[in-house]
Amino acid sequence: MPDADPMYLRKRLSAQLQAARKKAGYSQPEVAGEMVWSLSKVMRLESGRTKISITDLRALITFYGVPEETATELLANAQEARRQPWWQEYRNILSEGFKSYLGYEASASIVRNFEVLFIPGLLQTEEYARAILARSVVPEKEELLELRMRRQERMLQASAGTELCFLIDEAALRRVVGNPAVMRAQLDHLREIDRLPHVRIGFISFEAGLYPLLRSPYVIFEFPSTEQDRVVYLENPDGSVILRDKATVGVQRSVEDYLEAFWEVENEYARPIGESQVSHDPT
Repeated sequence: MPDADPMYLRKRLSAQLQAARKKAGYSQPEVAGEMVWSLSKVMRLESGRTKISITDLRALITFYGVPEETATELLANAQEARRQPWWQEYRNILSEGFKSYLGYEASASIVRNFEVLFIPGLLQTEEYARAILARSVVPEKEELLELRMRRQERMLQASAGTELCFLIDEAALRRVVGNPAVMRAQLDHLREIDRLPHVRIGFISFEAGLYPLLRSPYVIFEFPSTEQDRVVYLENPDGSVILRDKATVGVQRSVEDYLEAFWEVENEYARPIGESQVSHDPT
């Protein structure tokens, strides 16, 4: 995978600290009392909202009796979590939710993306992305376009080591974004990207009929560490939501429900993008 994002490492470190505390048999108030900290500081450290200093981390490692090998990993993660993420220069135009998204994307070993309305962002040509951003209400269109192109450079290079799996409904392939020429170039781009060894692109034709979770675009992130739960990102008309494993939203779906739906659609409904007959040729 690409170098793990500092925000992702901070979240992972906070989960490891919480696990170490529980294994040692201490409550948060007990840790606060021993460290002479406020209870809110302990809670912030375990939620990942606050960066932990190396001095504080060493004190917790000693108090919890963390084994040397685990302690070395925690200290390394803490050091890495303090560096700036690659998207730092765009931080002022990004929501907190999307910052988390970028952290998960950069740190995942597998990314599974289903889209029903538009071509996934990592697969968009510059002209297609520009046409979409031109219709948005955000003022920082050029900055967001540049960010999207940089994401592609990072994730589509073979050395990234992240497996990328995409499922696209035929509606997204047929919807003209920009103009027919833009769409022809976009479809050619999809077929070219599909040849990359770590990328797999499938499409679901209209003839496939209804299939699981048809209405909801989503992204599933899986990570190389077994300690890190899968994460699902849902993009809704009224905003974006990050879900962790076993979390539920609205109709009580879990992260596993989305993963099972993706597998079912990929194996039973989708076809390779190279078989798509959509061309956007002039009539």
